[in-house]
Amino acid sequence: MKSKRVLTSSKTNQETKVPGISRRRFLRHGLQAGLAFGLVGTIHSLSRGGEYVRPPGALPPKAFTSKCMRCSICVEVCPSRAVRLLDLTWDLKNISTPVIDPAFGGCIHWKENCLRCADSCPTGALDLAAGTAADYKIGRVWLKPEACVNCMVCFERCPVEGAILFPNPDGAPFTRDIDIPTRLKLVNSPLKPYINTNTCVGCGLCVHYCPQNCMYLEPLDHLT
Repeated sequence: MKSKRVLTSSKTNQETKVPGISRRRFLRHGLQAGLAFGLVGTIHSLSRGGEYVRPPGALPPKAFTSKCMRCSICVEVCPSRAVRLLDLTWDLKNISTPVIDPAFGGCIHWKENCLRCADSCPTGALDLAAGTAADYKIGRVWLKPEACVNCMVCFERCPVEGAILFPNPDGAPFTRDIDIPTRLKLVNSPLKPYINTNTCVGCGLCVHYCPQNCMYLEPLDHLT
């Protein structure tokens, strides 16, 4: 009888353990599934579409993404190395599509009449006709005044006259570095250059050459 009770007890213990193990596994798998669904949702929410500065002539975001074949020809033909392919990102649908990155260079189309990227695009994702429009802009630059040291490199490098201005206490804004009095260009001067949004074409050359890294290039879709 004693032996029977022990066996019965052992069997009972085994039976009570099974549901506990099953619940732990269920919770673990449920948590993994939840994380997976959350990850998919995050990827979808981070898919940004139009939040990139594209090379001249780029179609609207949805059409551009569907037509671009990620061939990298535009990167290879860009003489200023302003175009690069988008690296690995949560935005899966835009990976390896071309973007303008001022860290590597600025688009010189506005100074050199260059549209090699659009002219070489095999799919039409970059439209040559759109890129040659007189009022075409690829983005806009903004400057962080508190970080600016009035070095005036942006004035020297900007290819578009009047795109970068400097406030003039005595009249119309200065458009050339040579015209600005030295006393106004001191590092601690409250007067700083600013961007004329009506004239700036968003080439990114000023951003590329800014030694303080206080200038930024943004896509037009996110401007107010």
